[in-house]
Amino acid sequence: MSDLEFQEWARYTGPACWYSLSYPGDWVKDEKDGILQLSPPEGESTLTISCHWKSVLPQTSTIAGMEMDFDQLFVRHRNIQQRTPLAIEHESSAYSGEAIIQRKRNWWQNLVSRIPGFPQNWQFWNLWLIRERSIQMVVTYFYDPHIKDEHFKIVQQILHSVQITLDPAHPPELFAQEVLTLAEAKFPLISSHLLPGFRLKFGEAELNLSNFYRAYLNSRSEFEKNITTALATILQINEWGTDQTEPEFEQVRDRIMPILLSRDSWQNHFPNFVGENWIANLAILYVVDESNAYWYIHEKLLEKWGINYEEIHELALTNLDRYFEYHQIELICMSREDGPDMIIQSKPDAYNASQVLSRGFYQQARRFLGSEFLAGVPNRDFLLALSLSESQIIEKIQHNIACDYLKMDHPLTDQLLVVTADGVSEYCGVG
Repeated sequence: MSDLEFQEWARYTGPACWYSLSYPGDWVKDEKDGILQLSPPEGESTLTISCHWKSVLPQTSTIAGMEMDFDQLFVRHRNIQQRTPLAIEHESSAYSGEAIIQRKRNWWQNLVSRIPGFPQNWQFWNLWLIRERSIQMVVTYFYDPHIKDEHFKIVQQILHSVQITLDPAHPPELFAQEVLTLAEAKFPLISSHLLPGFRLKFGEAELNLSNFYRAYLNSRSEFEKNITTALATILQINEWGTDQTEPEFEQVRDRIMPILLSRDSWQNHFPNFVGENWIANLAILYVVDESNAYWYIHEKLLEKWGINYEEIHELALTNLDRYFEYHQIELICMSREDGPDMIIQSKPDAYNASQVLSRGFYQQARRFLGSEFLAGVPNRDFLLALSLSESQIIEKIQHNIACDYLKMDHPLTDQLLVVTADGVSEYCGVG
């Protein structure tokens, strides 16, 4: 492939950063449930790629790990032939054949049942298994035999660009087991066990591991510190009496803060806490800030205090402005010769994304970005603001925000927001 051709290709990184590859920029990319699907613009063939911890693959016992049990993959198959492996640094095997495709329950059958436009009859396919240590990729290519050669060369180039990480992060089920092992080692007197739904039962508390797993993928060296700190905090909170869990309003009024949460997280995990639906699938909740943590305000506590939603919201916004004045969080301005056009928070903070609600932040940002600007809050600890005049990079920023939303811990929204003097709304693109 020439340098010019390669420059027109896009780079893709798979879930958990287990693998990466390049593909033509004009091919259609679809990603769902960790499965990547690539198709040429004409849509006449489909390349489907999935990456897995090898122990979950349907294998025969003849060639451990590198031979597929086709009876489990296809309802019916015929004319299967073993092909030449790929000339790449990773171990691989290749096959071709024909099969009847039909939806099944298992993921490896879904790999081939998601192909759009294929009737339920005999289909031509190629299949590759690519392995590096504990990671194995399953690649299927379904095609029209009359035009196979046209796209097959490109498929080969895509597969020869594959790079599998040599030190992969553990999948969620192994991560959960590591968390349990760490909890039992650090806190042997506390009863611990795993629960369905990727959760840990720790004493009387339940810990959802989703955000911890995302943090682990981004910074694996912080794994033990993050888990140990969280478990120690849970123990501390469990020792609180009524004075700490149901304090008087005057004791905490200066520490009540607004915090953004995805609407799904609020409804699924915190339905009894004070909050309200907002835009872009977000919700605004309210917390009491502590030295190393925060805790959500319960509906019953609001009733005890005798205040309403409007009052706690206004108080929280006032405290938010005061918080950032006290902590002197610096903003990084990305500028060109004619002035700044982008603002990013200088360091992570649990209330960074909440600043999109702040009157003080709006007044500060408008001096650089104008009276109307865009904001991105892919996760709780990150805020980016961008001038609306930067139309040439808005699409790229929107793509980056969507990517960060999928990878960062405490994810919020993959949508851009428009911030004005009248409030915040969802960005709908250039009309």
